[in-house]
Amino acid sequence: MQNSTELEKVRKNLDTWLAAFNAHDLETLFSLYDPESIYANAGAPLMQGIDEIKPWYTEAFQSIEGTLLHKEEAAFIDGNLAMLLGAYYFRPPEGVTPPADAHLTGRVSLIYRRNASGEWKLLFDMDNTPPDITPDVFS
Repeated sequence: MQNSTELEKVRKNLDTWLAAFNAHDLETLFSLYDPESIYANAGAPLMQGIDEIKPWYTEAFQSIEGTLLHKEEAAFIDGNLAMLLGAYYFRPPEGVTPPADAHLTGRVSLIYRRNASGEWKLLFDMDNTPPDITPDVFS
C-alpha cells in the first residue's frame, strides 16, 4: 500500500531527527525541516521558519542533557501531508536527578509535508505537557 510506504518514510525522518537531536547535530537536524516550518513549543513563543527555530535549538542544546524518546500514539497520511502524534520523554542521564519542576514528559504533534523531490520534511511541531504522559509510559 502506497500510504504505508510513505508513512514509513515519515517515521524514518523522525528517527533521524531524534538521533540528530540527541547528538546535538544541528546540521542534520535542520536538513529534516521544511523551510516554512512552525514550532509551537509549550514553553516558548511561536517560531516560524528555520531562521527563527534554529537559534532556539542552538541555545537549548547548551543545557539539554539526557536522551529524548518518542512513542507513537497515532499516525495518518493524506496526499502530501502526514501527521505523527506521540508521547515524549527526556530520560535524564544515569545518576542525574532532574529538578522537581522539570517538564520531562509530554505529547507532540508533528506534521510533515512531502516536497517536490518526494522527501518528507517536518512542517509543524507542537508539544504540550499533559498529566497522562509520565516516564512510566516508556517502561
